[in-house]
Amino acid sequence: MYSNSGWLPQTAVSSPAGETEHAGDNTCGGALAPATTASLAARLGGLRGRFLLLVLGVLVGVGTAVGLGSVYMTDRIVHGLGSGYALQYANQLHERLLAGIQREQVLTQKLVDSPLLKRWADNESDPELTRQALAELDSYRTLFLDKNYFFVVDASRNYYANNAANEFAGKELRHRLNPADKSSGWYFATMKDVDNFELRIDPSTEPGVAGLWISATLRSSDGRKLGLGGSRLGLSSFVEDIVRRTDPGVETWLVDDAGLLLGHPDGAPMQANTQNTDSALRKSAFSLLHDARQVELLSEALAQLACEGKRGSAQRELTVDGRPRLVAVSYLPEIHWAVIVLVDPARVTQLASSRPILVLLAVSLLAIVLLISCLLDRLVLAPLARLAAHARAVADGRYDTVSPERPDEIGQLAASFNRMTTAVADRTQNLELTLAQRSQALQQSNSLLEAADRKIVDSIDYARLIQSSLLPKPAEMARLFADCAVLWLPRDGVGGDFYAVYPDGADGCLLALGDCSGHGVAGAFMTMATKTLLDRAVDALGMDDPAALLDELRSGVAALQHGGQASGDGGLDLALLHLAPGRKKLTFAAARLALWVVHADGSLDVIKGDRRSISHRRSGERDFANQHIDLGEGDRYYLFSDGILDQNGGARGIALGRSRLAGVLRSWHTQPLAQQAATLQQLLADYRGNLPQRDDIALVAVSLTRVPPASRGSA
Repeated sequence: MYSNSGWLPQTAVSSPAGETEHAGDNTCGGALAPATTASLAARLGGLRGRFLLLVLGVLVGVGTAVGLGSVYMTDRIVHGLGSGYALQYANQLHERLLAGIQREQVLTQKLVDSPLLKRWADNESDPELTRQALAELDSYRTLFLDKNYFFVVDASRNYYANNAANEFAGKELRHRLNPADKSSGWYFATMKDVDNFELRIDPSTEPGVAGLWISATLRSSDGRKLGLGGSRLGLSSFVEDIVRRTDPGVETWLVDDAGLLLGHPDGAPMQANTQNTDSALRKSAFSLLHDARQVELLSEALAQLACEGKRGSAQRELTVDGRPRLVAVSYLPEIHWAVIVLVDPARVTQLASSRPILVLLAVSLLAIVLLISCLLDRLVLAPLARLAAHARAVADGRYDTVSPERPDEIGQLAASFNRMTTAVADRTQNLELTLAQRSQALQQSNSLLEAADRKIVDSIDYARLIQSSLLPKPAEMARLFADCAVLWLPRDGVGGDFYAVYPDGADGCLLALGDCSGHGVAGAFMTMATKTLLDRAVDALGMDDPAALLDELRSGVAALQHGGQASGDGGLDLALLHLAPGRKKLTFAAARLALWVVHADGSLDVIKGDRRSISHRRSGERDFANQHIDLGEGDRYYLFSDGILDQNGGARGIALGRSRLAGVLRSWHTQPLAQQAATLQQLLADYRGNLPQRDDIALVAVSLTRVPPASRGSA
């Protein structure tokens, strides 16, 4: 049976009464009769026909493309309108600003061209000329926009001035300029560097308001500079009219050709500039940009316009305060200024009228998407969800859950699912059988491996017991030395390091410590063989010549290497320390090992042995040498293998090394040797951390004092 919810395959379920019920008969539209279902199936055909409804998706795609195209075209239109608006606005401000300044400039030039003022500058002492000149200057004062003037006679350096309030009428002579006065430096710099006229920004006493000084040189008929005249034009009105009175979405900056801010709608940068005379502390247009590329673009525009030296404009796209702006730059070569207009195109070009259309388009697309989603859910997704539920049942091991087939694509999928379920059930049964058989075989193998491992561990433990029995007993060590300690740490349970003590006479002895090639069982066999060779050499040669014992061991060690077909320089490292009877003489000889002596005052001496191991004698190789050592009260003697020095660890995983070991031995020189050995073992464990032990470790430390007499023999 099929439901009207996309002809979903139904699962037969047996009721308690033995009747057959069918899941999924109820839908949002109510139950449909089988005839209605068949009619709908006939009209729409198979599942592929119903998927033709997805053609509506094309509408969504087309709508999206049209929307994106509209946005792109709108953006281009806005960009074009904004660019034109910015350029036109900048040019208008350019003309407004230039018109006022040019008027003042013309008046200033006319003032310094006055014949009367030129005669007066040549004859300032004439009272009549002075009266006429001051009257003419006052007439120019009334013509200047800010009703002020200044005039300097170069011969006397007298400074004349009056302001808009006519405050200095009759007192126009204000003061005399002095070259030594820094406040008068502007005049002398202007007379030196300016040939015609100069425009100069000068801070006002009022915070945030700057003035433009328009200066022109007064010249005689023969070209001599007679003085300087001009007026101060306050920029507050220009800032108010040009910078602050702008349209919405428009911002205007005034800068010089170096980018220094002369006008800005925000008062903070302008106040900083009017209060700082140091150019390094003054704000520029570049300081308002937070990206190096943006600074480079604006700098290039200003530099290009300044280089051309004529009126012109440039356009750029910049990001200011995190928002994209269209920027137009208009240059005024007469005063070396530039007007920068920043336009926010989104605010300047109002496209609010298109919002209803965009809203309608968005609502239409949303409705189409919802409709398609509903159809897909009813016709495809819901049937597939139920088929997925059957798949989960199979995954849980319920292989009797089978969906009946149906004559369309989903029916074909259900048939394939049924075949897969049967195959999975068969293979699962076979796999479980195979897995049980292999698990049993694996358990048997593990049992054999565990038994073999136990045998190996037992063998190593027994080998350790045997090797330990060859080492000196603690009681024998304690009888020979009043204070002694031993640290023996094979890397693999047993190893290639060993030590031995041979009593000599009443209170003498021979102390030996060796490091054989190899680790583990192989190294242990070498120690036993080497110990046997050393016993024979002691019996044959005695103990008072340790170097002769080392030479005697050469042939025996070489025979061991030859029998084992050893290659390279591997052999035996051995140290022998002989204490003569009477404890008056101490003789040391060693192959690649050293004797460390820590004195009672904590100082340490290292007595090195020969720098070669005991192996086959090479041609021309000399014999080993004895070294005689003076006995000192309270001296302690340490023999050890290189496993201690080579142990890696610490924060960087490097070897412990001689310097660290020497440091701790010196610091412990007052401690008993047994305590030193225990502390050293803990230090090695802490230093190694999680790293493995690298080599076998052996150390014997003794303090030589008189001991009770004992018979001669190996311990």
